[in-house]
Formats: sequence, C-alpha cells, structure tokens
Amino acid sequence: MAVQIHKRVVKLFPRKLITPVTGVLALVIGISGGMLFFHLGEGVVKSAHEWLGMLFVIVMLIHILSNWNAITQHFRQRVARTAALAVVLVTGLFLGSGAISQPGGPNLVYQALEEAPVTTLAQLFQVEEAALIEQLSSRGMEIENSTQTIQDAARLAGLGERQALKQLVGSVAAIR
Repeated sequence: MAVQIHKRVVKLFPRKLITPVTGVLALVIGISGGMLFFHLGEGVVKSAHEWLGMLFVIVMLIHILSNWNAITQHFRQRVARTAALAVVLVTGLFLGSGAISQPGGPNLVYQALEEAPVTTLAQLFQVEEAALIEQLSSRGMEIENSTQTIQDAARLAGLGERQALKQLVGSVAAIR
C-alpha cells in the first residue's frame, strides 16, 4: 500500500519539481517569519506568511511522501530522532507559553490574583487571612495590611509577579 502511494506521488509530483519548490517555500517562510519577528510589514507579510505556510505544509507532505524511503532510513539514526524530539519539545513549550499570553486566557486570571487584596485571596482560597499573611511573610513577602495586593508585596520584596504567585500558591498549600 505504502509503495503504491509513494509511486503515485512521485508520478504526480516529480522530485525534480517538488524538492526545489519545498526549498524555496522554506526560504520564503523563514524570511517572512523573521520579518514578523522584527515587526516589519506585519499586515501584508503576516497574510503572505500564513497562506504560504499552508502551501508549504502541503508541499512538504508531498516531499516527504516522495522521499519516504530516504526519510525512514534517515530516522533510523538516533541523532535524527533526538533532533526531531527536541524540535517537538521546544515547539510545545512555545505553543504552551503562547496560550498564557493570550487575552482572556490564564493571563487574565493571573492578573486578577496579582491585583486582589490579601483579604480577598484568603476568601478565594478558603484559608484564614492571618495564616496567609504569616505564610507569605515567611516566604519573604511582607504584608503590611490585608488590603495590600500580592503585586505590591512582590515589588517590595523585589520579586517578579509570577514568582509572587508561586509564593501565594505555596503559602496556600502550606496552610491546607
């Protein structure tokens, strides 16, 4: 079955055509991606990058099918499998962190927690206010009064806001 698909793909899209098209599209996608990274020509470039990216995926799949034997042989090597796994993991990290920065996503929740007074956080996490203040203080975040926010305490302690949220979660966990 796989051999028949391979032969049909090679017949419809000869390697001497599909390989250069794949290479040129990869170059164009790389250049437009670099332009987007540096915020150059975002409107037109973004649209071209997205559409050519979709075309690239199709052409790349055809290229993989037409070179199936060579690719499977290549991935018998441990270094190729390791490199592919590394790319997948890094991609997953970027995609996962991108969800955090989306408006309305987890970032909205983090911001609300950072800006809430300690008294509200104690109610939210169903812990005693005094115990929460004590735990946060033991973690280097001095709380002057229950109307103070985690954000303010973090600034005073020289912590980043995400570090402060970790301290908050750790404090709540220690109380429970």
